[in-house]
Amino acid sequence: MMDKTYTHSPFRGQIHCPAPPTPFSPKGELMTDAYGEILRYYLDVVRADTMLIGGDNGEGYALTDDELRQVTETAVATVGGRIPIYVNVTRTSNQRCIERAEIAAAAGAPGISLCQPPIHDSSADKIVARYALVAKAVPLRMMVYNLPLISHFNIDAGVLRSICDEAPVDVVKDAPPDMDHITTMLAEMGDRFPFLYGQRLTMIPALLLGSGGFVGTGPEMFGADCRKFKEVHDMAPAARFDLHYRYGLVNQALLHTVGKSPAGLKAALTMIGLPAGVPRDHVSPLTPAEEDTLRAILIRAGVLEDSLAKTA
Repeated sequence: MMDKTYTHSPFRGQIHCPAPPTPFSPKGELMTDAYGEILRYYLDVVRADTMLIGGDNGEGYALTDDELRQVTETAVATVGGRIPIYVNVTRTSNQRCIERAEIAAAAGAPGISLCQPPIHDSSADKIVARYALVAKAVPLRMMVYNLPLISHFNIDAGVLRSICDEAPVDVVKDAPPDMDHITTMLAEMGDRFPFLYGQRLTMIPALLLGSGGFVGTGPEMFGADCRKFKEVHDMAPAARFDLHYRYGLVNQALLHTVGKSPAGLKAALTMIGLPAGVPRDHVSPLTPAEEDTLRAILIRAGVLEDSLAKTA
């Protein structure tokens, strides 16, 4: 495992930050007991170093204010301070982001996560102002979630420096799958805090380049073997490629080729015995045919045994 310290973050080494799904019943009801069970899986089996609560996988966009409070309270109580957590508070307007951050803070969240505005009218000044306004109103530790897909504006190193002048940034979830962007971010700011990557083609290459760790959809399906992603520096090339290939199968299926996210992740976790529930409208659960396809991919990737699959 790679040891590394950061100048602006309490984290050390390369860390794993999953984004657990929020379980809903077929009627769309929030299932807090099931959520606690899922979080315990991420804590005790996956052994996550931190977690993003109510992110895209957690369908934060579909949570009412009261549900965000319940989800945050459940996460805080279940985690019990064992690891830091960051609650996603992203909304279209800055004022709604502040209101969500206030709800998370009142529910005991030690940190928050914030994206660019999910609109097609972003600029460097607007993005920096967003982080400044939220940080001033609710001064919790922060995860910067760079998701240019939703705003058509990428947070590069220059914009991130300006954000850091305004907000107490601990960690960056950096979604762009462009290796040129990744290399530049690590070169210019990788000593400040962990940069986390999770796309199927870039996660392990970024780890080998010295990124701060990994995030995204799919590592949790490897269960206790999830820690092997931190050992890629010491693996033989064939073993490293095998892990890269198998992770790619899982990540591609869960995010892109089997249903709409997070339906695939919820179905996959259900297959290993967790009460992940179903997505909330407007996302449809997997069809029986899609479940068969996903089950076959998980078996091929070695994260689901054929004997277990037959009973899932």
